[in-house]
Amino acid sequence: MLLAVILMMVVVLAVPAFLVLTLRRWGRGEEQVEERLRAPQTHKVSYLVPEGEDPAVLRGALARAGFVTAMDTSGDERLFVECEETDRHRVREVIEEVERGSSSTAARVLFEDERAQR
Repeated sequence: MLLAVILMMVVVLAVPAFLVLTLRRWGRGEEQVEERLRAPQTHKVSYLVPEGEDPAVLRGALARAGFVTAMDTSGDERLFVECEETDRHRVREVIEEVERGSSSTAARVLFEDERAQR
């Protein structure tokens, strides 16, 4: 009986502690990715997410395509996608595929540096 009580106490204390530590580690990993993507030397594109679009859907599609992303919500919802210049077209294709399936207009995807040139 005493062994069962001790085992139960260990489980009650250990499981929440394990979850907290795991979530903390995951959060730190996300912070490191965001810091890396905000650094000026990182090769990336910046995409202004249209109003009404769910950035989580875009992030999921880009992750499945092998791209690392981070959100910048310090104003407009902006999605940073880490990619080399040669992969820029692939990022555009993934975003366009997602937007075609939504209610938004299927206009050509422009990244922020391209909008500045217009």
